[in-house]
Amino acid sequence: MITNPLGFAGRSHQTARTRHGWSKALQLAPDLYPGVGGKRFRATLLQRAYEFAGGRGAAPASIIDAIEMLHAGSLVLDDFEDGSLTRRNQPALHRVVGPARAVNAGNWMYFRALELAGVAFEDPARSAAVLRRFIEVARQCHEGQAIDLSTRIDEVTPRQAQAAALAISRWKTGRLVSLAAWCGAHAAAGDPQTLRAVAAFGCRVGVCLQMKNDLDELVEFVGGAERCDDLRNRRVTWPWAWAADCLPAERFAALQRQLTGLPLHPASLRPLARDLLEVTREPAAVAIHARLRLARDLLAAATDGDGRAELLAEVTEILGIATQPTGAEAT
Repeated sequence: MITNPLGFAGRSHQTARTRHGWSKALQLAPDLYPGVGGKRFRATLLQRAYEFAGGRGAAPASIIDAIEMLHAGSLVLDDFEDGSLTRRNQPALHRVVGPARAVNAGNWMYFRALELAGVAFEDPARSAAVLRRFIEVARQCHEGQAIDLSTRIDEVTPRQAQAAALAISRWKTGRLVSLAAWCGAHAAAGDPQTLRAVAAFGCRVGVCLQMKNDLDELVEFVGGAERCDDLRNRRVTWPWAWAADCLPAERFAALQRQLTGLPLHPASLRPLARDLLEVTREPAAVAIHARLRLARDLLAAATDGDGRAELLAEVTEILGIATQPTGAEAT
């Protein structure tokens, strides 16, 4: 953690009173500050990638805070765009301060993340490379979110459901996880082959992370939780993609029609959620395990099996990505 991740610059902004006033104006929830709340999976992956590429000790704090800040900003904006009620077991920021101030705070987090990334190293060329990567990934994440917002699961074919789920996961989640891994290796001055290997690994694991998150929300909703953003918004998620793969076309179409005709509140959606979970729980475990295994195998192959791949493989075990749900809204 750097001393001043929120960037209260200048003497007039250094007093506790002024910092509190600025924080109050931005309305940043305490658990959205860098280093607080969530699993910090991306920060852990960045550190492991740093070690994987030969770094010693702790990875640069500014890079970790930049990743966490970019992720936190995306959560604020995603919750607003999804109409989410909660985040990390607290009211979503837009429900506390209103949409205008929440969007302002989320956008501020993006810009602050870019600012941190742009001064991460003493060497301007290395900092510029990080900044370019951050800008590229932020754009790609928005493109993935655009697909997510504009595609309704009850309006696509089974093949389109599978393709859309993969595209959304790669662009929204995969690219950001890939950025964390790449930044760790870049901070350790990894060679181009190492940078490519860890970035590809991060993207593949990011897809698995989105798979697990989609599954967790469904499992928890069936178990009695009120959060059902994916079903309520008729989003293309991995449970639907798995259903499209394993069900006859007529059965999949019947589930789609059921969703189209339902009122969009939890009591009405829960029976459909049970049906969807019943047919996808087993394919989900198989799919997540298979993708994780492929990610690890490809990483090991890229490093000629020298054992370094285990440093990054550990991260997937810490996450528990294919075991028990740990809270869909915490990621």
